[in-house]
Amino acid sequence: MAHTIYIQNQRYQLDAADLIQSGGEGMVFGLGNTAVKLYHHPTPAHQDKIRHWFAQPRQLPGEILAPCAPAFNKQGQIIGVQMPRLPAMSVPLKQLSLPNFWQQHALTTQQIVPLFQRLHQALSRLHQLQIVVGDLNETNLFFTPPGQSASQSFWIDVDSYQFGQFPCPVAMPAFLDPTLYHVTNFAERPYFTPLTDWYAFTVLLVKSLLQIHPYGGVHRQHKSLQARATAGVSILANDVTLPPRARPPETLSDDLLHHLHTTFDKGERRPFPPNLLQEYAQNLQSCPQCQLAYPGNRRGCPACSHPTPVPVQPSAAVSKTLLQVDGFIEAVFVQPNGRLLIIYRQGEQYRLVRAGIGGLLSEMVLFNGSVGYRFGTFTRPDGHDFLVVNPPHRPQLLVLDIYSSQPQQVTLLETAMFRNTAVFTTTPNHLYRISGGWIIRGSVQYGSYLEDPVGTAHRAQTQLFGSPFSNTVAGFHRIFAEHRFFTITPNGTERQLATALPPGSYIAEAAVVFAPNLIGVVQQLAENGRFHTHVQAFNQQGQWQQSWDLGEDGWETAVHQFASLKQPLPQPLPPSDKLHYHPAGWLIQQPQQLNFLAASK
Repeated sequence: MAHTIYIQNQRYQLDAADLIQSGGEGMVFGLGNTAVKLYHHPTPAHQDKIRHWFAQPRQLPGEILAPCAPAFNKQGQIIGVQMPRLPAMSVPLKQLSLPNFWQQHALTTQQIVPLFQRLHQALSRLHQLQIVVGDLNETNLFFTPPGQSASQSFWIDVDSYQFGQFPCPVAMPAFLDPTLYHVTNFAERPYFTPLTDWYAFTVLLVKSLLQIHPYGGVHRQHKSLQARATAGVSILANDVTLPPRARPPETLSDDLLHHLHTTFDKGERRPFPPNLLQEYAQNLQSCPQCQLAYPGNRRGCPACSHPTPVPVQPSAAVSKTLLQVDGFIEAVFVQPNGRLLIIYRQGEQYRLVRAGIGGLLSEMVLFNGSVGYRFGTFTRPDGHDFLVVNPPHRPQLLVLDIYSSQPQQVTLLETAMFRNTAVFTTTPNHLYRISGGWIIRGSVQYGSYLEDPVGTAHRAQTQLFGSPFSNTVAGFHRIFAEHRFFTITPNGTERQLATALPPGSYIAEAAVVFAPNLIGVVQQLAENGRFHTHVQAFNQQGQWQQSWDLGEDGWETAVHQFASLKQPLPQPLPPSDKLHYHPAGWLIQQPQQLNFLAASK
């Protein structure tokens, strides 16, 4: 099924292969170097708001990806808007709340504070133009991770902003000012103000710099985020227990902490003072031991020298450290014989380590490259190893023979893309990719790389995941807003994994994960502005076994530690730690360390 639209009297056809994302309000399609948002249910209110937008020319900041033309159906009704397309290298601001993302990209607070200074300038300019964002949150702000140049920011969903008499119809509860908790229908009239935007901006700042929501952590009396916000009990309260992954609040300056206290504990509302960020940036220093940036007037590093440091939990459950690197561990693969292949990056150099539970066996240099390369491995039945290398945001797959001391090229392939990412996966003996509408299975036989089709794919709308335990591949086809999950067994039999959505919800993210005898479908569901992670487990025959609801922050746990949901570890791990099953126990992958936890006897 295709959507026929008209933009500036030109006719265009949009089909499922053009879909970038589907959300609660509409679907976003790619159209050349632009994007088109089509509302699920266009209303007269949508049409009036879009007409008003184009009737009022504005000098917007360049990072605001605002509507540039209305989209019509053949009856001449406005059904959406055209806007600039996000750059391929951009990521949602939500990534800054993940410690793993900081370590993978070697980010520093000194790099991120200028990003928030530019966000502050853009938000101030919008307010000068009498525009209120309203639903300001971590998924409608994007940025490019700083590298050789400064980070850029991008503001999306501009058509939902509040301007004139037209309201912002949606709100994400985690960023909603508690003064608006009583509102049940934001589409009724304009409710947001510049002050509610500044509240959301401050939440974003805290989540990004401290890796925790201002009302995060655990409080004995006030259990939910909304209860904490209503009672004014923030992370600054003495009786709130912070998770190990969070940075100490003292990482921020005293002036910033005072502003957080008046905002989140006292309930005061005022524009965010720009001098707080400027003075904070000027007085930062980095701890020589743990590299955390903190104000120079502190007596010591809040994380490793503070009188009440936040404990780091996982090491207590780990019996042995297999590898520690001065860099970032990108991938860990357990081979059929129990040996390990580990890829890590030191600066721009990628290296391959062979190891066993008893220690390291060998190490070789692979290549120099930027952040973002992805990898897979597969093995011939005789134990001959092959490595798959995929450059960031490109469809090429380089297959390398890594059996000898120097990697040798076997073949260079191309695969389909899904949301600007190459679609491929590996199982113990195969590489899977997509080509010409087919899911292709490949292996090296008799010195040649050979392939055969094992299933059908939808153009730019199929994603694949490989099992490390068998030559089973699974995935989903995304057809507009619908996700169809499937698995293909080693003998080529395709089975559907039956999942159902609660009424009124949609899938924001989806993945398939594996345990030794289970296939897990992980869905991050959005419902009335709230997110929660739902996991459903199936056996190898595609039959449903059980399910788990992991709440708002459960996505990382489900994707990284699925096997532990069925077989709990002696001690919980931070969600960012990746768990790998090994016949002798568990491997725990951290950014700079790989640990081994022996199976209990």
